[in-house]
Amino acid sequence: MSSSEVSGAEQSSGEQPDANKPEGEPTLSDKIMARAIELGFDRAAIVPAGRLKHAEQYLEWLKEGRHGAMNYLDRHHELRVDPTKMEEGTRSVVVLLKNYYREADLLAGGLRIARYAHGDDYHDTLWERMRELAAFIHAETGADCGTRPATDTAPILERDLAALAGLGWVGKNAMLINPEIGSFSFIAEVLVDLDLEATHPMVPDRCGTCSKCIDACPTNAIISPAVIDARRCISYLTIELRGPIPRALRPLIGDHIFGCDICQVVCPWNSKAEPSEDASFQTREIYRSLTLQRLLCFDLPDYVEHFSKSAIKRAKLRGLRRNAAVVIGNTFAQSGDESIVELLGERLLKDEPEPLVRGHIAWALGQVGGDAAAQILCEAAGAEQDPYVQEEIRAAQR
Repeated sequence: MSSSEVSGAEQSSGEQPDANKPEGEPTLSDKIMARAIELGFDRAAIVPAGRLKHAEQYLEWLKEGRHGAMNYLDRHHELRVDPTKMEEGTRSVVVLLKNYYREADLLAGGLRIARYAHGDDYHDTLWERMRELAAFIHAETGADCGTRPATDTAPILERDLAALAGLGWVGKNAMLINPEIGSFSFIAEVLVDLDLEATHPMVPDRCGTCSKCIDACPTNAIISPAVIDARRCISYLTIELRGPIPRALRPLIGDHIFGCDICQVVCPWNSKAEPSEDASFQTREIYRSLTLQRLLCFDLPDYVEHFSKSAIKRAKLRGLRRNAAVVIGNTFAQSGDESIVELLGERLLKDEPEPLVRGHIAWALGQVGGDAAAQILCEAAGAEQDPYVQEEIRAAQR
C-alpha cells in the first residue's frame, strides 16, 4: 500500500469531529465500543459500510480455483464484497476482535489442534455476545435499528472489513494482524442501519520485508504475499477437504490433526501474544489425553462425546479418522512399530467402514513399513472391493 493510499484511507476512515457534540461527551460510537469491550471483545471499531477494496482480487482468486472444493465461497459474490448488499439498509459496521491465543497447540496425548479449536465453538460464544451488543444498540438509539451479527457465518470478506475499520492489516499470511494483539483473533461484526461515526484510521501494512510465514509453510501454500492456495493449505486439507488428501502432501502435514498455526506462530507480531483468559476458549480436559490411536477408532458416540459444541465438528467423523491415519503414518514412519501395524491392520481388514479412511490407513501402513505391514497390505489387496482403496493399497506396496 502506498503512502498516498494510507493517507487517503486515514482521511476517509478516521474520526470525524462533531461540532454539535459537547466536549468530553461520548458519542454513540464510543458507547458501542465500550459496551463491546464489556462483553468480552478485545478490540472494536466502527466503519461506514461500502464495497470492499479487494473485491476484484477475491473474484480473481476464485477464477484461479484456489478455493479448492470450498464451493460455497464461489456463491453470493456481491454479498461477500459489499456489506450493504448482504443486509438491506446497512450503513455502518461494528467490527470486533476476540483473542483466542493458546501457548501450545500440541496436547499431551499427541494431538496437534489449531489453537482456535481447543475450547467451545466460537460461533456460539461470539454470537451470544454480539446479540447482546445488538440489543444495546437498539436500546441506546431508541430507533427501529436493524442489526445483523455475524462471524464467518455470513458471506463477507471479514479480514478486508476489519482492515478497513482500522483494526490491523492483512499480512503476508493473509491473516489480519493487529499491532497490539497479533493475529490470533476471531473477527466478528454487527451490521447496523444507522450512520455511525467512524472510529479508527486504517493501519498501514507493517510486514515490511519479512517473509517468515511464507518460508515456514510446509506445503508452500502462500504463493505470494497475502495469497493462499487453499488446495495446499494444511488447514484446508485437514478440515474442509472431504475427499482424499493428495498423497504428495500427506507427509508435509506432519502431526497436524485439525488445522495449522505455523504461519501465525512464526510471525514476529505474535511474539508477545497473550493467552486468552476467556473460559470459553480454554483447552477442554477431554482433549488433553486423547491419542491418535484412540481417535482412529472413534465411532459416532465418541465423536459426539468429545466434539459436541466444538469447531472440530467441521472436519466430520470420517475426516478426523482420515487425518489420524495420516498423522500416524507420519509419526511412525519407517519404524515398523508392531502395535501400530497391528492397529492399522485391524482397522483396514475388519473394523473401518469408510473407504476414504481405509485408503489412508493403507497409506499409513506403507509409511510405517516392515514385514508385518507388507503382509497386511498383501492380504488387503486380495480382499478389498473398493476401487479407490485398491489403488491406495497398490501405491502403498510400491
